[in-house]
Amino acid sequence: MKKTIATLWSGNIDPIRYLGENSCEIKRLEDLKERNSEKLEVLLDESAKRMFEAYTDCANEYTSLIAEEAFCDGFCLGTKITAEALCNRVGEE
Repeated sequence: MKKTIATLWSGNIDPIRYLGENSCEIKRLEDLKERNSEKLEVLLDESAKRMFEAYTDCANEYTSLIAEEAFCDGFCLGTKITAEALCNRVGEE
């Protein structure tokens, strides 16, 4: 376990790298987002494009922070479940 945590800390494990790789739904939404973004680029004037870009940057940062929080929460939950399982196992012996 210690080796895995150290590997994760050093950046040699990248859990987000494979996000959605095998998910048809995520792929479909990515494609839809890209198509809609391209359509908006054509329709917007320069001022609206700057505003849309600012909005997109903000939305991307928000999504990144939410993903980080979800990862941390999931890691903590997994640790609690593991600790509880180990404590219960030790108590049974």
